Amino acid sequence: MTADGLVLRRPRPTDAALVHRGSHDPLVREFLQAVVPHLDTAAAARWLDEIPPMLWETGRAAYFALEDAATAEPVGWAELVNLDPERECAEVAVWLLPEHRRLRTAKAALRLVCRFGFERIGLCRVEAFAAADNMPSQLTGAAIGFRRAGYRPALFRSSRTHRLHDAVHATLVPEDLC
Repeated sequence: MTADGLVLRRPRPTDAALVHRGSHDPLVREFLQAVVPHLDTAAAARWLDEIPPMLWETGRAAYFALEDAATAEPVGWAELVNLDPERECAEVAVWLLPEHRRLRTAKAALRLVCRFGFERIGLCRVEAFAAADNMPSQLTGAAIGFRRAGYRPALFRSSRTHRLHDAVHATLVPEDLC
């Protein structure tokens, strides 16, 4: 799927450098839970070869690499996790490499993965949890139509510092996506 200068595609083992960098990025590790830093690109390639395909096949998660449509350069990662077919919802997460962290790119990436969830998976709602002290993530979600649904104290533990983060819970339905 392509839009706004980005390509959203299933990951492949050749994305190992992207995943390795992301798993060592301090902001990714601080604001996402369960990010285990890969020892090297070979370990990241093994993970990419095994885990994302297994989670896709079992319907538990959908992982994506994000790349620049013009250059095919990797820019980040997106995922729909906690897929719940009964409730037709999932949780979204997106991270970008430091040199691509701009509001326009973040909005395009988040919008693209949400569109995929609505159009290709048939979701009726996408949920997002952003650390209360991570305003860029909250603003990015609000910019594409996410509405604040609540506040969850001590919801997740940082992968980097193991500090508990309070979280802002937001939801998005197809008709609110902008």
